[in-house]
Amino acid sequence: MAANVFSRICTRGFLRSYTSKSHLHFDSLNPSQSCVVSNPGIGKNTFLEYYCKKFSTTAQKYDSDSVSCWKCGVTVDLKKVLFCDYCEVVQKPKYDVDFFEIFGMKQTFEVDNRELTKKFRLLQMQLHPDRFSQKSEEEKQISAGYSSLLNQAYKTLSSPLERGLYLLQIQGHALSDEGEIIMDPEFLSEIMEINEEIHEVEDHESLQRLQKTNTIELENLFRKAADHFRNNDWESARECVAKLKYYNKIQRRIKEIEQELVEKEN
Repeated sequence: MAANVFSRICTRGFLRSYTSKSHLHFDSLNPSQSCVVSNPGIGKNTFLEYYCKKFSTTAQKYDSDSVSCWKCGVTVDLKKVLFCDYCEVVQKPKYDVDFFEIFGMKQTFEVDNRELTKKFRLLQMQLHPDRFSQKSEEEKQISAGYSSLLNQAYKTLSSPLERGLYLLQIQGHALSDEGEIIMDPEFLSEIMEINEEIHEVEDHESLQRLQKTNTIELENLFRKAADHFRNNDWESARECVAKLKYYNKIQRRIKEIEQELVEKEN
């Protein structure tokens, strides 16, 4: 069902840009996974948890996909639409959310970033708070919440590492820290050597060499992770993502050193 979300959005008039009446269609806004996750970028203290708590006293508690619009009372099927067909107001959010379903995508590690970005921009265009400037305070609050939620979902799915961590989380194999995995001593020794090299580097050429090597390692791990996720090999996927976290830290450190070298030269 999720795969049809984008086509439904378009056929329902989603591309009637900047017109007053726009209906945003989703195949499902009733995912089963909890929105409170624990990985970088989606921690317990992020907007996502705050968002759920914020609406805990005002959001409708849904027992089914069909509910009464909070403003006019007309029945709204939240499995298909986000806006009421009669009075056009945006509906109150559910508590749980699946980032993949928001964008009409399958739960997979292999994501087309260009397609993801395209869908994100179209969704954000419809739900951006600026489009609700003349609406009621409640509608403004709801749109602001959804807009922030979209940003959180896009940030997560557009990053291979965060996407991998999120997939593990929603599939019940969460990896909150690489220390949860017993790593091969040889691998850990290699990581220590790389960090020592980075610490001793004094010129751009040496740093670029380290960065190129690290990028190759990351790309190899991305390919392996994709295979493990595709085969539902969760233990191997967890180990692979744990290694990705190590190399991702190295990549960030290389960028920091690069900036430090530039500042010294200036």
